[in-house]
Amino acid sequence: MNRTAILFAGLMLLACGGKQSAQTAVDGLPVVVAPESSPSAKQIVDDNLNITLPSPNFSVKNKPIPGFTKGINIGNALEAPSLGEWGVLVTEKHFVMAKKAGLDHIRLPARFSAHAQKQAPYTIDPEFWELVDFAVDSAEKHQMGIIVDLHHYEEMAKNPKDHIERFKAIWKQIAERYKNRSDKVAFELINEPCGALTIDILNPLMKETLEVVRASNPNRIVFIDCYFWANTEWLDDMDVSFFDENTVATFHMYQPILFTHQGAPWMDAEYQVAQVIFPGPPAKPVEITGPALSNPWSADWLKAYNTLDAKVNPSGPKTVWEEFDRATAFVEKNGIRVYMGEFGAIDFADARSRTIFLKMVRKESERRGIGWAYWDDGGHNRAVDLMDETWVKPVADALFED
Repeated sequence: MNRTAILFAGLMLLACGGKQSAQTAVDGLPVVVAPESSPSAKQIVDDNLNITLPSPNFSVKNKPIPGFTKGINIGNALEAPSLGEWGVLVTEKHFVMAKKAGLDHIRLPARFSAHAQKQAPYTIDPEFWELVDFAVDSAEKHQMGIIVDLHHYEEMAKNPKDHIERFKAIWKQIAERYKNRSDKVAFELINEPCGALTIDILNPLMKETLEVVRASNPNRIVFIDCYFWANTEWLDDMDVSFFDENTVATFHMYQPILFTHQGAPWMDAEYQVAQVIFPGPPAKPVEITGPALSNPWSADWLKAYNTLDAKVNPSGPKTVWEEFDRATAFVEKNGIRVYMGEFGAIDFADARSRTIFLKMVRKESERRGIGWAYWDDGGHNRAVDLMDETWVKPVADALFED
């Protein structure tokens, strides 16, 4: 995600526009106590968090990518503006815990652009290489896949044409450095393209960059994100004419975003709402005030959330299935595999809602043959506690329980 990484702003919710909530702790993290859900919402998810609403019919043509079926991001570490700035460092514990939990791969966001020369030949710093090498070595040591993801190249989103040659030069170095590694090492060309890196620039850039990679890595798995923060609504705008059998389209899943990002310090003012549950509607409507009311899209969303039945509520299964329906339709149309590189729900949401949402997304991804990686940023989307080597319960219940 496009984050400013205010990692531990646990009191931020108290400044939000919605009502204040009592809080409790789950594995040391603040968790909002949810308002009671409506009877219709309770019919969708029972007390044991079993989802009872039947899903729509679809055919599955997506083929899971061996070694990249169930994973986790090591976020806010190597993609921070400077090393350690966001409070996360890559450790071997990340790999030990992931492997022990049954995950098969790591997605490694890395801000190569902050560690490469500004002028040609755009050489990447040796110290940064050592950190990426450590992660790749650790993955191979523990027999896990790893996706080296070029993350947070923010200059590309602002002035892409000024950075095209630098971008390709960075990828030439990455490709050359890891060309002799096992097929458990994969590449992701750019995370969540957005802004001025519009589709008319992005598509040819991805084609040219893939050619750079293929010159030294003819058979390596390469992931390519769709436009607008890897939003499924932009999958059909991807040029897939140059994709080969080892090129995979990628999307991220944070919808409904007013639920998954409620109270997030890095988001705009209209996201500073509280007590949005999943699935809606709440038994008692949330109060819509401030920016959430003055911004038309958020006001409309919250009004629908307060009033619509659970089966069609925007904070419910319908929204999840619409995202996956777009991904499935893309596979059906193009015969191109897809992968979900990020999904999550902030810990300002109550624990039960987080578990329901994350479990629904995870299970729907698996049923459609789509590999996934949970977004663990070490902060408000944290999944693991490295100090005592435990998993955050709402996340663990969603990722590892049927």
